[in-house]
This record gives sequence, structure tokens and C-alpha cells, in this order.
Amino acid sequence: MKPPKCKVFPPSVRYLEKVIRSLQYDGETLVIDIQGQEFSFARVIFRKVIGFRVLDERDLCEFWNTYSEPTGWLYEVEEGGWLELESKRELFNSPVFCPELKEYFLVDDKCVSVLSAEPPEILDLGIDPK
Repeated sequence: MKPPKCKVFPPSVRYLEKVIRSLQYDGETLVIDIQGQEFSFARVIFRKVIGFRVLDERDLCEFWNTYSEPTGWLYEVEEGGWLELESKRELFNSPVFCPELKEYFLVDDKCVSVLSAEPPEILDLGIDPK
């Protein structure tokens, strides 16, 4: 398998560092709440999700150090990722039914790979007033 090739998802650059605080999935939409610097919060929303996986960073060493903080934390995977791996299976047919399918990779201690038909949306939730 090829080594991963990714590009930073541009709206994510406004948070230099972050930590995942929660992850929710309702069968179609994946919502990941993050905390950035100085108690700033944001919500990353993936719509039209085909699938996602959560793996410890130790299982994704091929992404390090090129695709990790401080270089970025949310990437669009162009090749060499989970989508490419699944596409090698004969009965994986999601790309046929959803040609706009892309993979996104969210870096954290537990990394999240998302297969989605739409790019994520990042909503600023403000700063905790505490």
C-alpha cells in the first residue's frame, strides 16, 4: 500500500492545537466536539457519512510525523488511507454508489478516519466563560 498523501483541510487551521471532547453519530451525521487553545470550543460536523473508524495513533504510524500537530489536525486524505484500503476489497461498493466519497483524517490520541460524501463543516462555539 502507498504511504498516505494528505492535505490540510483549510478551515481547521484556525485551531493550532485541539483535543477531542466528544463524538456522536446518529446513523448519518458524525459530530465531533473539540477544545482548542484557551478554552475555545468548536464542532466538526460530517454529513452523509458512509463510515468512520477510531484508532489509537499507535496503529497509524504511517501518518506520523508528516500528518500530525502542529502541521495540522484535520486532513483530506488523497491516497494511501483507509478508503484506499477498503477499495481493495471486492465487495466494497460505496465508491460506485457515492462517487463523491472522500476520506478525512482527524488527528488526536485516538484518531478518527471518516468516509463522507460532503466536506466537514467547522462551527466555532466560542470560549468557555469560566
